[in-house]
Amino acid sequence: MAISSTADRQFINADKLVSASIANLEAATVLAATVQKQSADQFDGTVGQAVAIRRPFMLDGNQEGLLPGTGERTDGRIAVESKKESVLNVELNKHVYSAIQLSDAELSLEIEDFATQVALPQTDAVVNRLERIVAGALEQFSAAEKTTAGKLTIEHEPGNYIDIAQQIRFQISFMAAELTANNVPGSGRFLVLGANVAGLLMNDPNLTRVSEAGTDTALREAVIGKLYGFTLIQSNHIDPDSLYAYHPSAVQLVTRAPIVPPSVTFGASQAQGGYALRWIRDYMSETASERSFFSAYAGVAVVDDIYRDKKTGKVQPTKKVIRGIKAKVELKPKTAATPK
Repeated sequence: MAISSTADRQFINADKLVSASIANLEAATVLAATVQKQSADQFDGTVGQAVAIRRPFMLDGNQEGLLPGTGERTDGRIAVESKKESVLNVELNKHVYSAIQLSDAELSLEIEDFATQVALPQTDAVVNRLERIVAGALEQFSAAEKTTAGKLTIEHEPGNYIDIAQQIRFQISFMAAELTANNVPGSGRFLVLGANVAGLLMNDPNLTRVSEAGTDTALREAVIGKLYGFTLIQSNHIDPDSLYAYHPSAVQLVTRAPIVPPSVTFGASQAQGGYALRWIRDYMSETASERSFFSAYAGVAVVDDIYRDKKTGKVQPTKKVIRGIKAKVELKPKTAATPK
């Protein structure tokens, strides 16, 4: 949303500024854009309070033979299961914010467009904090099965980058198969790559490039291709040698906007697009300066699921993280054979 500056010292309508800032936040996120989000424009709980997100339940189902007394049901009664719904508690334990102090001289002589010169850099700072929060959640994923405790060692001929890229691609195919075996939805999957892994994988001629046409967002610009049902994303907020495969439902990001205090005469809070944000502006007479303050409460949780046993198909009561897996690439140059 474009915002034009005004000549007076009011600068801008508070609601419009917050709305535009959330739009900027949406456009600038990469990792946060790949996970599921919950938001609200007013926080009415207590510090550290958990937000309960309902999780779908699973049933075993039953079958019987068509003839009386055959199959799994022999007493003539229909087997009934119980509905066991669970909740995922996401603790709001982080306050992400950006506060900037502007002197009278800066306001009078330097600031021509408040939204562009002040609000935009501040929302970028909030985005940076949210990205780091999500990156920390990705680290909680389980190690991929076709690795050694999460480490993928690639032996290669020095300088043969195509071979390195193809070995990484093989690992990605294994990660896709593992998610499928765990009944993780196939549509909408993401594979987030650290800078080094992304650079190596781009040497693979089999990587399907994505058209650059579309919305102008940070997520769109971070996409490097498609492979095995994954949208491939590069990010500098994660370990440069790591990769994370997941469905958006693997991580739940919750944001809540703090209230605008009654004593503040200029401020607003809103929630849209899965994000919540508050902005207040106040004047500090003791320093002859004005403060612009953007903030949100945030929390994140990795989803752990009950799951079906791969052999019996029965629902297992013990929960584990199955919607996201990770691996770390370690390059090992092949040594030349010693002549006999």
